Amino acid sequence: MAEHGTKCQVVIASLLVFALAVGACRRETTPDARQARLIAAESMQLKEQLADLEHQIDRLKAEHAHQIGQRDKQLAASRQRIETLEKDLRKGIAARVDNVTATVVDENARLRRDIQQLRAEIEELKARGAQTP
Repeated sequence: MAEHGTKCQVVIASLLVFALAVGACRRETTPDARQARLIAAESMQLKEQLADLEHQIDRLKAEHAHQIGQRDKQLAASRQRIETLEKDLRKGIAARVDNVTATVVDENARLRRDIQQLRAEIEELKARGAQTP
């Protein structure tokens, strides 16, 4: 019979625990508790959204840095190309100036020879004219 009394006590204790749990659940479903649960759920959702947005920001920053790096490389290549073209242009201009200068110097030399020859002919003609009565 003592065994029967212990079983009853265990059943009563279990019912009390169950009743307390049900009572606690009922208290938890009050408007304040519901609102608190909704706020907690919304807070969790907002934290997840924030984490997603921070991840997206990090990804966009990395993409932006990569694009800036590519633009910097393109800019450096363009500057190098401009520098090379400027050097080629200077060389081309110098070559043309040298060519024109050489032509002008050659032409001046030829003209001086022609002038000397003509002066010599003039002197010869004057000398002939002075010899003839």
